[in-house]
Amino acid sequence: MKPILKWAGGKARLAPAISEAFQTKCEGTYYEPFIGSCAVYLHRKAAGEVTTAVLADINPKLVHTHCAIRDCLDDVLAELSKLPREGFEAHYYGVREAFNVGPYEGPLHAARFIWLNRSCFNGLYRENKKGFFNVPVGRYTKVSLPPVAAFRAVSAALQDAEIRVADFREIVALAGPKDQVYCDPPYVPLTATANFTGYAKGAFADAEQRALAYLARKAALSGALVVLSNHDTPYVVDDLYTKKAGFKHVARPRVARAISRAATGRVKVGEVIASIGPRSVRSAG
Repeated sequence: MKPILKWAGGKARLAPAISEAFQTKCEGTYYEPFIGSCAVYLHRKAAGEVTTAVLADINPKLVHTHCAIRDCLDDVLAELSKLPREGFEAHYYGVREAFNVGPYEGPLHAARFIWLNRSCFNGLYRENKKGFFNVPVGRYTKVSLPPVAAFRAVSAALQDAEIRVADFREIVALAGPKDQVYCDPPYVPLTATANFTGYAKGAFADAEQRALAYLARKAALSGALVVLSNHDTPYVVDDLYTKKAGFKHVARPRVARAISRAATGRVKVGEVIASIGPRSVRSAG
């Protein structure tokens, strides 16, 4: 099942490999503290690997869009039908300004979020320091939207999920025996000039990366299985998700960048899928 939203670092292509890292279906509650486009949850839900789920993100605009798709899809589709598909460039900045004014919930907000996501530059979501969406208009012939059947499939898959605005620390701390957690944080930058973590107001820096690794290990000690993804760099595999601490480097795929300023810059980069569970963390001491 494909997600409705485009998302920088979205995991639609990697979802099968991430699912394999869990090895078994979730017998407890499945947690995702960085919901993004919801690609991994949708894949696992369609495969029958998840029943009860708590999905979260720190960005309320994103969370309330998913909530509206779940709770009032017909109203979202009605509002979306009012927004232009062709000649959208003339309306883009007006819709973006209205989106930033708010309110940040309900069918109209969700419709604007989806429309902007599909009409902005490369489907990028970025906020400035004031928390305003500031991505420029994209270069498309028209706004391309998923078919209504795809919207309905995603809405149906979200019916069993609790979706909330929350910091990752709050969500990972909830995990216990038989629970599973998938963490897809803003990635560690590959270079000093490639530090993009602007999905929400604020930043996701070294302190947050280390806090997440610590909480993953703590959740494993509580009986949960945690899977994380990040860039495949020495800092990530040798310092954050270390084998000494109990992490397993389950897969190290090379993935084409979905978003870049130029097509020539869309090269494949290394990623790591790591896991840590009750047995591995205890054997590591």
